[in-house]
Amino acid sequence: MHHNRNHRLSRRDFLKLSGAALGGAALACGGTELIELTAIPTAISTVKPPTLAPGEIVDAILVNGNVVTMSAQRSVAKAVAIKNGIIQFVGDDQAVRNLSGDGTQIFDLNGRTVTPGLIDAHCHLSACGLLGSAYVDVSWPAVFTVEQMQAKLSGRIATTAPGEWVVGAGWVTYEGRSPTKHDLDPVSPNHPVMLINQGGHMAVVNSLALEMANVTAKTKDPGNGRFLREANDEPNGLVLNHPAMDVFRKLWPADLLDLKTYEASVIDPQAKFASMGVTSFQDVYARDMDRMKAYFNVAKRGEMTIRGQVMNVLEYIQELDGRIDEIEAVRYEDDFMHFGGAKFQADGGLEGSYTLEPHNGIAWDIPIWKPKDLNEAVRAFHDVGYQVAIHTGGDAAVAMALDAIENAMNKNPRSDPRHRIEHSVLNTDKDLQREKDLGVIVSTQPTLITAFGEGMFRIWGEERTQRVIPTRTWLDMGVPLALSSDAPSMPWWDPQSTLYASIARITVTKKLVGPEQAMTIEEAMYAHTMGSAYADFAENKKGSLEPGKFADLIVWHDNPYTVAAEDILDLTIDLTMVGGKVVHQV
Repeated sequence: MHHNRNHRLSRRDFLKLSGAALGGAALACGGTELIELTAIPTAISTVKPPTLAPGEIVDAILVNGNVVTMSAQRSVAKAVAIKNGIIQFVGDDQAVRNLSGDGTQIFDLNGRTVTPGLIDAHCHLSACGLLGSAYVDVSWPAVFTVEQMQAKLSGRIATTAPGEWVVGAGWVTYEGRSPTKHDLDPVSPNHPVMLINQGGHMAVVNSLALEMANVTAKTKDPGNGRFLREANDEPNGLVLNHPAMDVFRKLWPADLLDLKTYEASVIDPQAKFASMGVTSFQDVYARDMDRMKAYFNVAKRGEMTIRGQVMNVLEYIQELDGRIDEIEAVRYEDDFMHFGGAKFQADGGLEGSYTLEPHNGIAWDIPIWKPKDLNEAVRAFHDVGYQVAIHTGGDAAVAMALDAIENAMNKNPRSDPRHRIEHSVLNTDKDLQREKDLGVIVSTQPTLITAFGEGMFRIWGEERTQRVIPTRTWLDMGVPLALSSDAPSMPWWDPQSTLYASIARITVTKKLVGPEQAMTIEEAMYAHTMGSAYADFAENKKGSLEPGKFADLIVWHDNPYTVAAEDILDLTIDLTMVGGKVVHQV
């Protein structure tokens, strides 16, 4: 194993925020030491430890390390033994070496820290794979100005036949404002253009796209979508929420996002995720059935190198008819891929967040789903035994999502359904208690504070923003908590940014947001491993380094438990194993 240091997290200069005194006790490196942690809901593994026949040897061992197991006992060991992709034994060096033989691969860790592979509980792996291929990548903060965006767009237009669509994604704001058709038109007079923002709930189109869709000053807004307008009611090119975005998406050619494109988008990002220490992901936005098929096809062909779970998105109640049967007809499951359930969006992004009180964004009182329709759709997937995950930004969206979950559970009680609230950014005290009482899992991203905290202050105001993403409250209440990146709907895909944001809770202008809600590094690591495994009903298969579980693990170049908090952003991974197979090594 090579030991050269390779800091690839180039956005550190953008993220590094000075002056934060951030907690987190150091883990010791002894053979079977125990770490005392508080406020972490513990998922207990009941897997039966494997046994070796007399004289049988293991395939690989990792020795001379600091193995942080994430077990219920919070034990720390020295070494790990692996056979057939399964952990056989965790303990001291000699005990592990006694299980090896001539054919055993030996990894000398030289004191480095090993943890379970990180599990990204909410990302969009396929969407990551579309950036730079089917989609022009205009991601913030790499593309920071209108001029940079225009240059990216011009590059794609130069290789695209006139009249064909040019589609991109990733903008937030440029120079403090959202782009409009007036920014796109000068470089795209002969191509319809649609650029989706980084959060995925807003887009900007050019004048030709508006003309093709016949969206004019007289066009009514579609349902809960909005065509943003100028003083004379002419559309300015900005569109809010999927009902409005779909007016343009339905004009895209079929081959822009076909099955082959989706399959490539599933395969391509896996190496990058493995290099960041992610061994499992949960894609909670697989809207198109072709995207669902792509995940299953790639898994069938044995081309998954990290493990995945996928959820199908429904945007409209009309999509419910026949959807479960359609999914069942293509569903495939093995140790590297399975179907989780359905994803719904109670509201959209920050500008259109559904809140109990008015805010300064574009719209505050338009949920994406009607409560009655959401109840029906959630109930349909609940009744056949699947999970549901519901996107919520505003506090009214959280309440509506919990109403739908509670309705389904009351009408058809199921043991341990583990329904999920995604993001759960703004919450009332009442609904925090309901999350606990309903056994809801919260899958959230503290990097929302880093990236969009300033926007929250502008739109929601000081009081509401200071109580967003209350991770300390959830932990103290015993609400199951899973951490995730929301890549590529966030500027940073790596777990290091998530871990740092969990303990820093600081915006890009160094303003603290709810510092009393900060997690420790131990809690954040647990939520990013066992917490995320629990969110996928997988706590008996992964999330900790214990006998009988998948040998999904990572070797850190530096110890994440002892480095300075801001240096978490620079942490790199020397080795990633999935099922005992090396999928990344430096």
